[in-house]
Amino acid sequence: MVACERASAGLCGRPPDAPTNVGTWWTTALAFLRGLGAHVTLGGSMLGKVEANHPMWSAYLKMSPVRVAATRTLGTVSRRAYYGPLAPLRAGRIRKATPPGRRWVRVRNSVAGIAGADVARVYLDEDGRIALAALPRQKRIYLGSEVAGEVVDVGPEVEFLRVGDRVAYQLDVCCATRDIEPPCEQCAAGNYRLCANRYMSGPRGVGGGWGDEMLLHERQLFLVPDTLADEQAALLEPAAMALHTALHHLPQPGEQVLVIGAGTTGLLTIQALRVLAPSATIAVLARYPFQAKMAWQMGASALLDPKKDTEDVVSATGAQHLKGRGGAEMVMGGFDAVYDTVGSAETLERALRWVRAGGVVVQAGMHQARVRVDLTPIWQSGIRVIGAGGPGAESWPGGEGLADWSGSSGGRVSTFALAAELMREGKLTPELLVTHRFPLRELRRAVATARNKAEHQAIKVLLDIRSVAGSVTHTTLAPRRSTLA
Repeated sequence: MVACERASAGLCGRPPDAPTNVGTWWTTALAFLRGLGAHVTLGGSMLGKVEANHPMWSAYLKMSPVRVAATRTLGTVSRRAYYGPLAPLRAGRIRKATPPGRRWVRVRNSVAGIAGADVARVYLDEDGRIALAALPRQKRIYLGSEVAGEVVDVGPEVEFLRVGDRVAYQLDVCCATRDIEPPCEQCAAGNYRLCANRYMSGPRGVGGGWGDEMLLHERQLFLVPDTLADEQAALLEPAAMALHTALHHLPQPGEQVLVIGAGTTGLLTIQALRVLAPSATIAVLARYPFQAKMAWQMGASALLDPKKDTEDVVSATGAQHLKGRGGAEMVMGGFDAVYDTVGSAETLERALRWVRAGGVVVQAGMHQARVRVDLTPIWQSGIRVIGAGGPGAESWPGGEGLADWSGSSGGRVSTFALAAELMREGKLTPELLVTHRFPLRELRRAVATARNKAEHQAIKVLLDIRSVAGSVTHTTLAPRRSTLA
């Protein structure tokens, strides 16, 4: 019974009193994790108590209007400004943290990824006029959501995790992490990123993946199967995001789809589509040649030439390309579905123009800026635009394995559990996307490498925290002059 309880926590299982249809997801998820071989320590007693006042080292953003304005101004002159003394990005020993609750655990990080969203935060890419800018914001934002580590201490009322468990960061604040019962409608359905209570005041985690430790509620963590290596565990989040994107609209047999963007999310979306819809034709628009090469390896059927992409769309789909005065153009026909993993004005406009009438655009790119886009194809051609915000739980009809996937309604299972299973079977291989590894003390070089992907031919950049945890200092943000432009 202990194994079942702990497995459910690793999947951030449904809190009590959720609708009964979620129960199928619950039991299916447990079966998945048991099949994955997650390490389970039997015994009902707690193995320790979270230490109070335990110092940690972490990189974080110290947000203030003065810092943001000064850094943006100086950043037009030199990129050094984003790492300077006035920049929001800070790194060093943080105030000793006291656990805010009795179900919190301390995790010693091992491997973390440099996610595009975190790089964008460092370089202050968010437009202050977008809707997201109106949401409540923490004064200190910890960086690094792609991370795996080991539980080193647990609170007195922790139910599902034990010291020594390997875990991956799975989700931010939601009803489950606030111990809210009954949960909101979205959490009950497994859509944790849409939680109605996620912006209410209350305790939040301390530390992130770009540091040596984290202090989190146990339900924020996924219990990693023993079959996955540390680097694979750290990449569960982007793998789950790709699955979530693909499952928002699963192609029917023989359909033609397009993936725009060949970064980490785009490449893993290609692979997820290939696994879940093996007979679909998957075209890809990649920005750089090294990305295009990896797209082939991940299962792409065809590549569009960025220099003549519309011509390639017409050639691939048999569509008709109409041109008008003043540069207006429209494609009659096109792909059955387009997955935009970039989210810029240019890529969204292309997605809307290149999808057929009645087709679907899945918007997975999270470009945080106001955009000017021609939206007329939406109503003119009856296009559905679906936002893929983040992994949580997916529809799962049951059966013995992924071969029985049909996309029909049924139970709900953790996206992380599906990703872990596909990785165990070798069908999802995010580890193949790793192009660079840096120790934590070289954080600045890691971020710069991820930012300047074309120069370094970077796809996924990792931080190895295992050998340097506890030995880094504030000078991490002051690397050699040669690393800067």
